[in-house]
Amino acid sequence: MTSLRAQLESVLGERISTPFTDLNKCVSETVSSGIHSVDSRTGGLPRGAITEIFGRASSGKTSILLSILAAATGREEVCAIIDGNDAFSPASGVEAGVELKRLLWVRCHNLGQTLKVTDLVLQSGGFGVVAMDLSDLPAAAVQAVPLATWFRFQRAIERTPTLLTIVSESGVARTCASLAIETTGGHFGFRVSEFGFEVNAEVIRNRQPNPKSEIRIPKSRSSHVRFNLHPVFSRPGDRS
Repeated sequence: MTSLRAQLESVLGERISTPFTDLNKCVSETVSSGIHSVDSRTGGLPRGAITEIFGRASSGKTSILLSILAAATGREEVCAIIDGNDAFSPASGVEAGVELKRLLWVRCHNLGQTLKVTDLVLQSGGFGVVAMDLSDLPAAAVQAVPLATWFRFQRAIERTPTLLTIVSESGVARTCASLAIETTGGHFGFRVSEFGFEVNAEVIRNRQPNPKSEIRIPKSRSSHVRFNLHPVFSRPGDRS
């Protein structure tokens, strides 16, 4: 773990000053996902908390993640994507507006590596968004991750500006997630048009961490959201 941290600091050190200690740069409690209709329903994405996005393949969850990363790097935040099975497409990120110079991409090949790297990055601090993509890992293994793991991740960021986003095919963080969004997909929920991707999503859980937030949070726990995303051009085999 020590050598891995040294490697990460070496990679980021020339581009980002004190990448693991700049915890006070951002002070707002919620930030934009980059999708107006999602923000209007949820009040934005909570910092210092877990946001979970899940749904079956081709339901739009990866497109939402890219929008979140694009919005964060556009705010000049340093972000990290912990890629569970080396499936991230930098070209798709650029098409979505992600500034790659502000993105640390960690390419993993199994669940164990993904959990260890995420733990290190969260404990180190300094990232606006840490995205953990579990979509291409075996579902049974992901579901078997103990709840204590997600609780530890949540505790690691609760007093920081970091937003941990977990992407999977089914909800895994459960009650540890402050915001959970399910992409429903299907022929009626996801279609490609000349205007972009249309995605249907449902807000499964929405716990506002700070009742003093100026953004009004809906009282209902669940609501349906429909929104359009600009096309994300992926390499063959990529999932959205």
